[in-house]
Amino acid sequence: MISRRNREYITIQLLETQRMLELVGTHPVMSVSLKQKEKFLLAQLEKIPVDKKDTKVVLMFNGNPVKGSLGIDASFIGKVTVPFQNMVTAEFAHRVDGKVGKRGQLNKQDESRLFLTALPRGSFGIELSKLESSDLFEDNQLSDSLSHVSKLIESSSKSDEDFAAELDGTTPRIITSLKEFFKAVSDDKAGVTIESGGIRCELNPIEVKSAFDRVSGTTTTENSKTINGVLKGILLESWKFDFIDDASNTITGRIDENLTEDQVSSYITNYFNKTCKAVLKEGKVLFKNGRERISYILSSIEA
Repeated sequence: MISRRNREYITIQLLETQRMLELVGTHPVMSVSLKQKEKFLLAQLEKIPVDKKDTKVVLMFNGNPVKGSLGIDASFIGKVTVPFQNMVTAEFAHRVDGKVGKRGQLNKQDESRLFLTALPRGSFGIELSKLESSDLFEDNQLSDSLSHVSKLIESSSKSDEDFAAELDGTTPRIITSLKEFFKAVSDDKAGVTIESGGIRCELNPIEVKSAFDRVSGTTTTENSKTINGVLKGILLESWKFDFIDDASNTITGRIDENLTEDQVSSYITNYFNKTCKAVLKEGKVLFKNGRERISYILSSIEA
């Protein structure tokens, strides 16, 4: 527990140092000093053993819901917390079970349930955490889910390509909750900062509005399909595959995270350069401007 607290303390210092580096840019004196501090903090982190990943996230806000140094609108916190929790639950269920229903109650609600555990000092926001658990696997999956949701929120404000890249391999259902989250923040003309798992993203009210517009105009679909063709390659290190269908089209994508290395190795042994059937999840992202992005996940290979 002591090492985890030390890691958290140093991580906070590192995030603040990196934020200051962005602000000072190429300043001849301050940038050098901050880079030295960043290098020192990174070295300190490497010395601390990692027992398990953090299962908490900090959400901080500014803008209309915040009244100076006095407080933050309680109803606003309620409006943003529910869709954020739903995003985390959908992502967690997708990682653990491999699928999430298109509608109805989300699975894994108890295992991914977050609690209000702190009010960050120096700003107005909330810290949400999973309470202590004995299941290391699920805790690590929840930590990865929190990190991915944070990256998804950040990418929403950047570009269609950044947003689509973060959507790869996630459940389309997460889009609905992402829209609700950005709508709540945008309607109140607020900005948001999110910290989780060493990731920090900061969106001002203008960037929040841009993200809301992008997400609102985005639709996603996911379908399972079986394609005849030839397996041309599998990379275990990057967890990617290449497949050529009967029409000589090359299909490249990721391998399902629920497959084991032994299963994937058997595909190489039994089907490499041979005619077979690839069972794929085809994900389509259609953006507001009419652009479409298609991605594939390999679920299995059959004779």
